[in-house]
Amino acid sequence: MAKKALKPSDLSVDKPVEWHVYDGSGRLLLKKGMQLRSKRQIAKLISLDAHRRIGVDNNVEIDEEGLASALSPFQQIEKVLDYLDRLFKIVIYKPANPKKKLGEKFYELSEGIIKLCEYDLDATIGTIHIGRKYDYTIIHPLHCAILSYCLAIKEGITDRRLNTIICAAITSNLGMFELQSELIKQQGPLTPEQRDEVNKHTMRSVILLKRIGVIDKLWFEIVLQHHERLDGTGYPRKLVGKKFIKEARILGIADRYHAMVAPRDYRQGMSPTDALKLIFQERGAEVDKKLGAVLIKEMGIYPPGAIVKLANKEIAIVTRRGEDRMKPIVKSIYSPEGNRYIEPVAHDSSKKMFKVMGLCNAPENYEHDIYKLWDYNLK
Repeated sequence: MAKKALKPSDLSVDKPVEWHVYDGSGRLLLKKGMQLRSKRQIAKLISLDAHRRIGVDNNVEIDEEGLASALSPFQQIEKVLDYLDRLFKIVIYKPANPKKKLGEKFYELSEGIIKLCEYDLDATIGTIHIGRKYDYTIIHPLHCAILSYCLAIKEGITDRRLNTIICAAITSNLGMFELQSELIKQQGPLTPEQRDEVNKHTMRSVILLKRIGVIDKLWFEIVLQHHERLDGTGYPRKLVGKKFIKEARILGIADRYHAMVAPRDYRQGMSPTDALKLIFQERGAEVDKKLGAVLIKEMGIYPPGAIVKLANKEIAIVTRRGEDRMKPIVKSIYSPEGNRYIEPVAHDSSKKMFKVMGLCNAPENYEHDIYKLWDYNLK
């Protein structure tokens, strides 16, 4: 069977591919008509010896493996969470051993998170608002890292400084790891002992980082400061003005947003729209005014993963933010009559018929298929 190797110039971002694409072993990777979302996805295909077949009918039977395993960011996110869980338990429960260079492990993990965001940021943001398989103690650091990436990139922060922010995001709550597991289930107010532990957790996090050999002073400061507030009401040092560094402000707003939208055992999470409205109201007082505006602009009122009602009365999930953040790309999951679609149906909400009218709750017993929603399923 004749085949032709593909070059990067044969593939374009957001342009449908003209053929089925296979890897070097003949496994179907990309179905004709599907779209790539980033240059990293193109690079991934090329690294798998991507090729197309010549002189054959493209209407072939679809392999169920393919894109979901080869190109999807979701399996990599699962690996990051599993690895993060193991690292936390080593740092917290095992005797410190600087020779193991665990600080470097966190740095390597930050590289992986940055690559995930570069690969498909909309899908990665979507995981913040859809589902919660892992404990809050594991999912919260990753989601704070993703949100911190969004803000840092818009602020022109790159390279080592960006890595340091991500490292700080995933390690900022090490000092209250066990307490967080309690608080996620606790409905009542903090006890005096719990409040004292919360107030000291940033300092304890830094102590743990030093024990495993971390020496990065910026990393320490971001962790120490991420609960400070512009009006001086934060902790542990009640900083104001320039002493409250930008990198810590970035993590602080990411932490604040995710804490609001994440569900607890005893309540649902706040809607993305309500959380962003609250951040808007707090700009200039507790929250950095500029960074608050950046987050709202980047996420849009209806960020990826939000469940919305359309003008035609369909229920849909936002999958991509679109050039106009107020008019995202959505996938309808229920018809106006309340019947579930077998396959999600893509719509551009900039069109009057599919205008987003507002948020709504997921229908009862609905389970998300993230691979279909973000076009990482070949079936």
